[in-house]
Amino acid sequence: MKDALQCPSLFKAYENYFRIGAAVNGRMPADPAYDALICRHFSSITADNQMKPMFVMDHKATLAGGDPLHAAVRFDWVDSLLSYAREKGIAVRYHTLAWHNQTPRWFFAKDWSDAEDAEPASKETMLTRLENYILDVMNHVNTAFPGLVYTWDVVNEAIEPDQGAPGLYRTRSPWYMACGEDFLPAAFRAARKGQAPGQTLCYNDYNAFDPVKRDAIIDLLKKLQAENLVDTMGMQGHYVMNNMDISLCEAASRAYAALGLNLQVTELDIHCNSGSDEAQQKLAQLYGDYFAMLRKLKDEGVRIEAVTFWGVTDADSWLTGFRRETSYPLLFSREKKAKPAYDAVMNM
Repeated sequence: MKDALQCPSLFKAYENYFRIGAAVNGRMPADPAYDALICRHFSSITADNQMKPMFVMDHKATLAGGDPLHAAVRFDWVDSLLSYAREKGIAVRYHTLAWHNQTPRWFFAKDWSDAEDAEPASKETMLTRLENYILDVMNHVNTAFPGLVYTWDVVNEAIEPDQGAPGLYRTRSPWYMACGEDFLPAAFRAARKGQAPGQTLCYNDYNAFDPVKRDAIIDLLKKLQAENLVDTMGMQGHYVMNNMDISLCEAASRAYAALGLNLQVTELDIHCNSGSDEAQQKLAQLYGDYFAMLRKLKDEGVRIEAVTFWGVTDADSWLTGFRRETSYPLLFSREKKAKPAYDAVMNM
């Protein structure tokens, strides 16, 4: 394997197709090795965690403020990453404004209580809190860092077929329990108000290739389109090497594009539990075939905006913790070497 810093730039190879991005954590910008790798190979970055609501909402300041409809916000981690991106000339996709996970429970409680048995806030209160939060974040980012964010993940992971609700909504989501499906258009209406020129609003979800989930997502997107609220479908690309079906990915991509939406692959990795030459060659074949499919779609006129890897190297992939076994899912190794998968993606 070759030193990744000595290899041709990944994002430059794809600049006529789509942005190439990576999810980064708060430590990477200060690490010279990661900084060099990010700047060489990626034209877009996404915060892996630090822009999620739990890292932006300030409980102590909210209680002190005493406003039942307005959560206080802090932008330490947000501004740190945005400042880095601005300095390096790297575009940003903001992840995420509304999500059932990593949103503090006190945000859903009457009087902002953090107690497990706290009385929930009313639906009307929650819809107002949601709009206020989204506008506070978007107005801050677009004022302090104009032109830097090109896409907002407005709502993340609201569809879950296994839960069997009407429309296949994720019923155990605190958002669904508080507001039903009304929170989805409400979030996008707020984001339309805060949107700056050139930005797209994205609905983001995993397993978006699965036919049952795909069709439920399409129903949701059509409802949002009826009010002109959504621009982009974000297909999280969390795949598993031994059962990845690229034909399903292509079929789903075409189905979303047929709605007239832009597409993004937002969280790409392919779980591989072996670093052996054989396994890494199989991983490379999958990546090569997947990117060939994306290039074909782009050449046919499908509006693919960006492809974002969920991590920079195998060392910082979330999959090792999630799968509870060592994963080798990305293009660059733990030693920051370019793997066969990198060569396959670059073989255009």
